[in-house]
Amino acid sequence: MATRRLGNVHQEIEEVRSRLFLQRWDSMTFDVYRRLHDLGKLIDTEIGDELHRHVVVGAIAALQTFHRGTIVSVVELSDEYKTRAAENITEKISMKDALSWLSGKTVTFGELVAHSAPCNSVTDLVSSLSNLLACDMKEALAAAIDPFHRRNDKESPDRIVPDVDRLMADLAEAFRLRHIFAHEAAPYVEVSAEECRGLHGAVTQWVKAVDAVLWATAYQHLPLTQCEMNMHAGSEVREARKLLAKAMRKALAHARSERSARWLRQNHSAWMDATMDWSRGTYGSLEGTMWPAVRGTDLARAIQARAEQVAEWNNWQKPEEPGE
Repeated sequence: MATRRLGNVHQEIEEVRSRLFLQRWDSMTFDVYRRLHDLGKLIDTEIGDELHRHVVVGAIAALQTFHRGTIVSVVELSDEYKTRAAENITEKISMKDALSWLSGKTVTFGELVAHSAPCNSVTDLVSSLSNLLACDMKEALAAAIDPFHRRNDKESPDRIVPDVDRLMADLAEAFRLRHIFAHEAAPYVEVSAEECRGLHGAVTQWVKAVDAVLWATAYQHLPLTQCEMNMHAGSEVREARKLLAKAMRKALAHARSERSARWLRQNHSAWMDATMDWSRGTYGSLEGTMWPAVRGTDLARAIQARAEQVAEWNNWQKPEEPGE
């Protein structure tokens, strides 16, 4: 088996990422839903059926973005998902490229897996997600319910997909037409407004259903409601403060022996003032229920970075002994 070289794959992935909202995969669903919403407005207009061809092609492109973004998100959740993803890579990879995958300096392992994953048919979508999530994706889709209904234990919630076989058939037809319109002139192949609306609806339903499956599997431990997000952010801040307090205790112990404890306290106080001023003046100054959680996460990252900075300084002054 020939060894595959990735060539310009890193550049291609960076370019794809650069076209996402905020240039981040965690905002991918915003791009997908916005695109599907805009395409929906083109159905049954005065221009006629010609736009329906564009809607089909665009909807499948949005679906492929969602699929790849989902793979990136899941693979980067834990080593368990990385292992499953790696098991499905059958071709040989050069050592140089493998090291690039592991370093993740410009492109993450999840992005490389998603970039190489086929997604040109319903079979491709179901197969890759079934392998990654270790479940029967068709059964999972049939059982999918709104994540908020699941989290709140709503009695007898409606299924997102009433008929999985119909959904699969509609998506298969959308993929078939997309291939025709993308690669052939096909001037006599027409898509009526009713048919286009059905295919567009199937893509939207798939996105909602897969998202629900993720919240029942890979995302089940993550915060979903705003209250949960606020609590999670608060927990992150508390854990980061514990790490910083531990590092500072060690730094102060060394500073006392060097007679620089006063400077260290003043420096740390200045850092705390600047950090909290940033937190209050940025996300803390915004109105809306989402911003406390965003502020908490941002503050936790700042404290974590400070803890790592102090711990690194400690290690340079007095390297830690094994088991310390």
